[in-house]
Amino acid sequence: MIGLMIMTHETLGESYSKLAQHFFGEMPEYLSIIGVRPDEEPEAVMARAQKEAERLAFTDGILLLADVFGATPCNVGRRLLRQHRMVMLTGLNAPMMVKAVQEAKKSDDLLALAEAVRQSALAGIMLILPEEEQGVC
Repeated sequence: MIGLMIMTHETLGESYSKLAQHFFGEMPEYLSIIGVRPDEEPEAVMARAQKEAERLAFTDGILLLADVFGATPCNVGRRLLRQHRMVMLTGLNAPMMVKAVQEAKKSDDLLALAEAVRQSALAGIMLILPEEEQGVC
């Protein structure tokens, strides 16, 4: 099983928590969601993230999903990578979160899971034009 850590700005993480509950009924034990408040110092975020990474240490590695490359969640995540068996994907969207939660429990290959989640993120971005029939959303 791969642990999942979602680190986002403010309440975006809470929204992903509700989305996970909508799709899966409950929050899996291998999922941690951290929302970074605008007034929060990076060291305080790091302390919370470190605690959650330690809680997820029972897994075969941790996939960290961050919302924006270069922002505080990503920067804190990069520091965590050095201390844990962890990789990170940035640009979090709903399809990648759903794929990660679906697959993490049955996966023991961190890099394979990260690539599958990355591909689902890309596949979930669709250009829909008004003049073309592209099926039901």
